Amino acid sequence: MAQEIDMTKPQPCTKFEGAATVEWMAKLSEEANEVIQEAAQLERIAGDDYDDELADEQTREEVEATERRLALELTDVITLCTSWLHAIGYHALGRGVLQFEVNEKNKERGYF
Repeated sequence: MAQEIDMTKPQPCTKFEGAATVEWMAKLSEEANEVIQEAAQLERIAGDDYDDELADEQTREEVEATERRLALELTDVITLCTSWLHAIGYHALGRGVLQFEVNEKNKERGYF
């Protein structure tokens, strides 16, 4: 019986499972660059002075579309990191333990 996958959570991709570290680094750099491009585009459109209530409809739609693309690119980074962790032996439970540790560290630092 096939295991049902929760498609609302990051799933490790196995395409690069046997890849060398330099290949993982290149892929992470590529994905991070796509995040930077979308974030820069959002900054150009909205900037610090963006006011959703004052913006015209076309600008609001452009901001929303850019935020969506940025969100997808950020999610690609999450998926790549999940995949890399999986490839080095951190399966779901191990990734959960790591996430707990990072959350605890961030909590202690007052990040949330």
